Amino acid sequence: MTPEEKQLLIKDLSARLLYGVQAKVDGHNNPLRILGIERLNKSTWAWKKGTYVVSFWNDTKCIDQVKPYLRPMTSMTEEERKEFWKVVDNYGSDSNAFDGFELGDDVDWLNEHHFDFRGLIPMGLALEAKEGMYGIK
Repeated sequence: MTPEEKQLLIKDLSARLLYGVQAKVDGHNNPLRILGIERLNKSTWAWKKGTYVVSFWNDTKCIDQVKPYLRPMTSMTEEERKEFWKVVDNYGSDSNAFDGFELGDDVDWLNEHHFDFRGLIPMGLALEAKEGMYGIK
């Protein structure tokens, strides 16, 4: 994983923590187990200095051992598409999005629904979420 890819993954995961993102962890005792990410922070361990670690309820791994499960943009249902456009349309054609701090609402919605809007899946930094994983069918 390049430093740029690592930074992109850190940035993406940081914004998803509130929404219960799940991940596959390399080197975990049971590789089929999917874990919910609880925390992401800069390591204070001397042998990992300068990297980020991801914490789960019973384990901690380096960022490059973690692949979040995300939904491809193409998996958006028609109902979700309508809901998303309502969020985007809140800006209005003649409004200033900066006035109401609405600019991030669309990104927040995409994160909440676990969509891969940064293209992490094709880059190999994330895995495609299994159907029903996040309660979406």
